[in-house]
Formats: sequence, C-alpha cells, structure tokens
Amino acid sequence: MRRLLATLLIAAGPVALRAQQPSARPSSNTLPAVSPDGSRIAFVSDRDSASALFVIGVDGAGEHRIAGGAVQRGRWSADGKEILVTGAGADSACVVAVNPGGGGRRLVATVPGRNAVLSPDAKRAAYLVGPWRRTALAVANADGSGARFVAGGRDTAWNPAWSPDGKRLAYTHGDSSRVLQVHVVNADGTGDRAVTHMTADEGSAQVPAWSPDGRRLAFQVSNSRSHRAHIWIVDLESGAVHKLAAHEEATLDEAPAWFPDGKRLAFQSNRSGRMEIWVMKDDGSEPRQVTGVRPPRP
Repeated sequence: MRRLLATLLIAAGPVALRAQQPSARPSSNTLPAVSPDGSRIAFVSDRDSASALFVIGVDGAGEHRIAGGAVQRGRWSADGKEILVTGAGADSACVVAVNPGGGGRRLVATVPGRNAVLSPDAKRAAYLVGPWRRTALAVANADGSGARFVAGGRDTAWNPAWSPDGKRLAYTHGDSSRVLQVHVVNADGTGDRAVTHMTADEGSAQVPAWSPDGRRLAFQVSNSRSHRAHIWIVDLESGAVHKLAAHEEATLDEAPAWFPDGKRLAFQSNRSGRMEIWVMKDDGSEPRQVTGVRPPRP
C-alpha cells in the first residue's frame, strides 16, 4: 500500500498550463467532478501518457495539475477544501485527499477492492471485488473493516455512486441480456431495484450521478452499434426519463456530473473531435466546451 500511495502522488505538485495546443497524440480529458461551490471542475487527463488529475475553472481559466500516477478519478470533499483521489493496486484501492491547489496529501481510506468511492460523510467506502463478469459491490468502513456485499456477485455491479444522504447507492448493473441498466440499492444491501429500462436499440445505461437533492439520476446511454452516447436523466419518484442534447452523429456524451445548483451538468464529449470536458443545462441546452480551448484573457 505504501508503494501504491507513492505511485499515486508522483509529480503531484501544481503545474500551470498554457492554452492547450494540438499534439501528435491527441489527449483525452474525462471524468469531470464539479466543486461544491460550482466554480471549478476536477478531471482526469492522459496528456502525459499516464492518467493525472487536473483542476480547471468553469470559465476555462486556471487549469493546473493536481496528482499523477495511478489516478482513476477525483471527487470533491463535501466542504470543497480537498479533492479525493482514487488510486488502485492489484487487489486494493486507496483514497488520498489532496489540496485543490496541490499539496496537503493524506491517506483517508484503504479498502480490499477496486474503484473506491467515499460516502458523503467520508466514514465508509463503496468498492468492487471479484472477476469482471461477476463483479460485486461492497461497502466497508474507511479503514476497510466491516466489509459487506450489497449488490452483484452473480451478475455484475460497476460505477457505484452514493446518494447525497449516504443512505443509497446507484450503480451499473449487467446481466446476461448484455444491456446495462442503472440500479439503486440501500447501503445495507436491501431494496435493490432497476431505475432504468433501456432497450437494446437505445443502448446500455451506466455511470449514474445523483442530483444534489437526491431526486434524479443522470447517466449515460451508450450504443456500440451506432457509436453514439447520450446523457439521460431519470426522475426516481415518477420513473420519467428524458434524453439530453439528442444527436444523430457518431458522438459520445458521457460521464455526467451535477453542479450544486441542480440546474447544470458537466460531462465528457468528443463532439469537438477529441474527448473534452463540457457543461450544459439539465434540459440539454447551452452546451459549452471547458477544456481544450484557449482560456479567456484576464
């Protein structure tokens, strides 16, 4: 675990970046996470041939590198003072808290699995265990104790996301139908239910994200045949779903993340030719590219 922590934090100091210029190997900027005050977005980039975590202002200014190494994803702490960075080993995962400006690194969770995601109160972690076709979703205390399975095992469970109150988890469910759906389960493993019912023609639903009030889930629906992906939203009480920014092009809109006002979403999209971070309203209007563009002058 010490080796994992060291790897995660290699070259983690902040580095000011100039406006991005085209390169021989186009980079991908992915997996946005919006700060609690809605002013910044953390994201993962492979521009240095390995995944690293960056932060950028919603206006496209102030981009800088936060952490490098085996970075899987970054998520903001509830107070916005730290970014929780997930790293992975062969059979374990750690979550390290770093300052959004760089520095101040500390280990906050270690669990015997993969893709660890801390609960809103940072006392528990959801994570994945088992082989790919029978992945199980587990929950444990932040130190790895008290582990219990809550979903998957016979089928598959991926992409866990805690509800804002920490009482439920949304996740991607896969079975023999090969059409993924989003499920919600109580944190104790009870009440597992599907909240999407996509058809094979529509595509697979995955990567859920809770709205700040816990009433809606945003998720991506990917269709490998048409090479398209859209962001959708489901109302958990009524079950009503709608597709955002519908398009017929072979374009991928993926990995939604809510703004704290519940009125906007950040997401990754290749609509500009390579994968970048975008924002749009929760009705799909006013899409705007954030990364990969020349920042505004002071």
